[in-house]
Amino acid sequence: MFRIDKKFKTIVFENLEDLSIIDAVKNGVGDMIANNLNLEFPKLEKLYLANICLTGKDMQAIMGHGLKQFHHEGSIIAASNMCKQPLGTLDELHLLWEGGLYPYEADNFVPLTNEIFNKTDGIGYVHCEIRSVNFAESMVGIDWPYLTHLSLGFMMSFKALFDMVPNVPNLVYLDMNVGGHYMNELVNATELLTNIKEHYPEPSSSKIETLCLVGKHGPSCSYPCCRQPFREAIENLKWYWPQLKNIDFEG
Repeated sequence: MFRIDKKFKTIVFENLEDLSIIDAVKNGVGDMIANNLNLEFPKLEKLYLANICLTGKDMQAIMGHGLKQFHHEGSIIAASNMCKQPLGTLDELHLLWEGGLYPYEADNFVPLTNEIFNKTDGIGYVHCEIRSVNFAESMVGIDWPYLTHLSLGFMMSFKALFDMVPNVPNLVYLDMNVGGHYMNELVNATELLTNIKEHYPEPSSSKIETLCLVGKHGPSCSYPCCRQPFREAIENLKWYWPQLKNIDFEG
């Protein structure tokens, strides 16, 4: 239920605790948001937004009442704009990016995402899921100090991964797609991991505790040329990433 204060053009959702808005322009919610109405959610704890960018005023109204979980799926620009608001009440932040990059996003991926993940200090669970390989080359130069969980829908080379991880110093969980079309990368990764101490004489300061490798044609595939050698070589990561406790295979 909600209450309408016509005098102050305010809609108050008095008991709403969990709100999802998906494609607001298509389903009509956008008209309400864009109609110069003040929205209040005094008990809201969970917010899920997909393909929508709320105004700063609306984000302030939502964040100001103790929001605990915020899940955003859509453009990086929209996520950046919304994350300019104070995030101090959050316990969990989930961001999902997929598909192609708009030209502005491609040119400004690093500063946009660095701004987001430099503002998440104090949030215990910060998860980013990046599904498209279009983002891979853009991840050079990132600085994500407070990201804790990262999901990649594509396979990065392990060398690129090792270069990236120091820039995500609080990362504790990583999952990555190692599907069959990444067979050449698996072969290269096997060589690197087998001789990891030659390439990296000292263990890293990584905090990663769990690595999950996903893909029906990956480490569990029917290709003996990459399956068993890779499974054996990947165990060397427990030396290079000293906090690594679990290496899981899915698919």
